[in-house]
Amino acid sequence: MAMSTTGGRRRGLGLAWLLALCFLTLGPALGTASRLTYHEAFVAQGAREILASGSWEHPTIGGRPWLEKPPLPFWMVAAAGSIAGRVTPLAARLPSALAATFLVLGVAHLARRHYGTSIALLAGAMQATTSWTVLRGRLAEADVSLACLIVWTLVAFDHLRTTTEINPRRWRWAFFVLLGLTSLAKGTGFGAVLVGSVVLVVLFWDRRPEAVRRLIFPAGWLVSGLIAVVWPLAMVAKYGPGVGSLWLMHVADRVGDRSGHGFFAGESWGEYILGVLGQGLPWTPLALIGIVHAFRALRRGELSAGDRLMLAWTVAPMVLVSLPGGRNTHYAIYAIVPWSIWAALTLARFGSRLEARGRSALRVRRTAVVGLTAVAAAYGLVFGLFGARFDRRGQEWAFYEQAGALVRSDEPLVLLYDDWDRDPYPTPFGPIPHDLAVRLYYLDRPASWHLDGDPISTEADSPPSSLAVVARDRDLPALAELGDVQTLARGPHLRWDRVFSLFRVVPIRPTVNSASSTPVPRTMKTGS
Repeated sequence: MAMSTTGGRRRGLGLAWLLALCFLTLGPALGTASRLTYHEAFVAQGAREILASGSWEHPTIGGRPWLEKPPLPFWMVAAAGSIAGRVTPLAARLPSALAATFLVLGVAHLARRHYGTSIALLAGAMQATTSWTVLRGRLAEADVSLACLIVWTLVAFDHLRTTTEINPRRWRWAFFVLLGLTSLAKGTGFGAVLVGSVVLVVLFWDRRPEAVRRLIFPAGWLVSGLIAVVWPLAMVAKYGPGVGSLWLMHVADRVGDRSGHGFFAGESWGEYILGVLGQGLPWTPLALIGIVHAFRALRRGELSAGDRLMLAWTVAPMVLVSLPGGRNTHYAIYAIVPWSIWAALTLARFGSRLEARGRSALRVRRTAVVGLTAVAAAYGLVFGLFGARFDRRGQEWAFYEQAGALVRSDEPLVLLYDDWDRDPYPTPFGPIPHDLAVRLYYLDRPASWHLDGDPISTEADSPPSSLAVVARDRDLPALAELGDVQTLARGPHLRWDRVFSLFRVVPIRPTVNSASSTPVPRTMKTGS
């Protein structure tokens, strides 16, 4: 009984330590170290519009349906915003930080099953202090949430393949439910394909019929499939086949060599390899040593069940995400989760060598704990003290906050775009500029936008007394045709092609054609 109590206390202390490391790396200045990125703003603004409309079926951006991504990240941020009272940057990023924390716990749980408590704590601590965990865990994006779901799906699979239980109902249902949820995080079927690649390799490698039989579970596959496809089918039924074409276009752009605008987020092999290695820092060298050690054990035929799972997880998803022309470093994070366990095994071997040379085991363990805690604290200090200082793009977003405060509540606000800007995202509901979400989020008010060739007209039954416009200086001649122009605020000169100002236009009343006595509206073209 005393031994059981001692073991439980140690596990509790280990869990508390891992949670503390996650808090140190993810907590400091989570909402203030930087302003939202373009991609984060889509999630935050989409969640804000969910709360404003009360409709949770799908997010919108500027009132238009935004169906590029599945809704789970938007739902999580909207839920956090509902609890917080509004979708603040902290509320937007908190779900990702929690997902990163649960990911760390999943890695530790898996490592403990195969390698013991000491390796579990080292692996969890290394995952908590790996650069991609920290960086992705501090962004309101889908990547770390999908990674967390993949980890726990494979944890459930590992229980199914190795358990001695005759009917492990809890883990069987967990596997199928989590497998379905991966499709709601980042692309229908994407996470399931990555998990499936690992499962198939491991089942073939293990050659254990009982593990295969546990996966022959029609009710589980039905539930998993329903979770994955109900939302996409509902969107196709509501908005037509164009939605399905949109998703197919995204897949084709990533899988194919080229799309209409060149490589879709593609990287050269040199950039990609360096990026993948960089995401595993500071533990990449230890992880690579661990992987080499595992391949040597494979050649000798000495791999354990845990080693087989880790190798399959390291290789199969990496192949799938690396071969397409649209490969990108951040897709590889789902394959490098096992690196933390490889690194932990390597560090443990180094510790054993130190003990063999006369160092006490207690001193070696304390050194590891202090060192890992110091790395976590360094992350927190850097983000807490210096994060905002290096956020150059955030200066532009601060300008939009200022502009939103200067525009009267009853004054229409227009955003002008032209061919100098990046092409907008094509959607079945019309194009959406890539920075529209971040502008709307920081303006914190409705705004319309106009693309080159799309006219702005002052003709209306009750034209506004003034019009607020975010535009460039080169738009001033066209704005002057609408009326008197006042400059209310100027944005920062961060990039020569992104210097915007806030103008107020007091419209000129329509002139009257003397021949027909018909009012002639005055219009403009953006960028004219």
